[in-house]
Amino acid sequence: MYSRSSPCCIIALSVLLWQLPLLAEEAAGKTIMARGSVQASAEQQSRALKRQSPVFGVDLVSTGPESSSQLRMKDGGLLSMHADSELAIRNYPSGQGGAADSVSMDLLKGGLRTITGTLPQSAKDYQLNTPVATIGVRGTHYEAVLQQGDLYLAGWDGIIDIRVTVPGADQSFSLGPEQPFRFAIVRANGEVELLLRAPTIFAAGQPGTLADQTEFSGQQLTAAVSDGGLDLLVKSPALAKDASGVDFYDNSYLTAGWGMDTITRSGIASFDQLSQHSFSSTAGSLSNLSMSMEIDFDSAWVPSGQLSFIDAGGEWFATFNGVFGEQSLELFINFASHGNQVADGSISGVFINDATAILGNLSLAELDQPSVRLDGGFVLTEQP
Repeated sequence: MYSRSSPCCIIALSVLLWQLPLLAEEAAGKTIMARGSVQASAEQQSRALKRQSPVFGVDLVSTGPESSSQLRMKDGGLLSMHADSELAIRNYPSGQGGAADSVSMDLLKGGLRTITGTLPQSAKDYQLNTPVATIGVRGTHYEAVLQQGDLYLAGWDGIIDIRVTVPGADQSFSLGPEQPFRFAIVRANGEVELLLRAPTIFAAGQPGTLADQTEFSGQQLTAAVSDGGLDLLVKSPALAKDASGVDFYDNSYLTAGWGMDTITRSGIASFDQLSQHSFSSTAGSLSNLSMSMEIDFDSAWVPSGQLSFIDAGGEWFATFNGVFGEQSLELFINFASHGNQVADGSISGVFINDATAILGNLSLAELDQPSVRLDGGFVLTEQP
């Protein structure tokens, strides 16, 4: 007997039919965070992305105003998209046999921060296209933002190779910590500005970050401080390594696990009480120790931070900013010095005690004489 299908059944069937090509294809990655309006479009159809939603090698991913998204790709790469952005994934192998081991994406609007995965082994294997330049990477952590036709670039780690594609302005350059410059602006007309310091656009409070996932909870880290302070965290392999044996604070191994679910604080707070530390300097004992961070819990970023310690060689001084995820902070030193010598290094940490304190590590060294250095751990709290 013939029966007429209900409109609901017809709609459900049509949705399933257009999804069949995607269902037959293995996902190239998944969504680990979607805040606000986040969409993926393929085959002239659009679908909302939420946590655990798959993304495919043919998707156009977009975020709305005051929205953000983080994607974990099959090869371990992480993509953190700014608000009001569009990223077209032209090719991202899903791991199925026969796929070429190369990545091709187009940043059409807005910005993103990414840590590349295992696929890109050379600049030829990975390409991010923008209206004014193409970006190739060699295993790295970088950020790219389009604003009013200009492309802002930051090579946070590794090397990114940029080729300007504006007609009549063909030129190439590289950015990274070991390159002469780490930051640059490619103007809409093809002109290039190479910068020693990060443009303010990279500290504009864009939501979203790339967060560290380890086997250790905030309660375990809090217990580590209570049971013996910083030495236990810094020296114990059980706490200093994650499950795969990777150094806990190594930013090049940041992985997915974000959501901000474990941090319930809001507003802006100043952490400027150095309640515990294990700092030591090769230039002798330290005095006049001062350290502070401003934390914006609403935007998940660190607008500013600085430190000042004095030893026999002069003052150790550094300024930094950064972003954070579930509990871990990803901090970037913008300037450092020791006496009259330029220095560099790293700083990282995690929130403990319900985000009322920061437990971290610090390492600084003079550029011309790396044997002159300062290292140690710290607990930074708010003033009582």
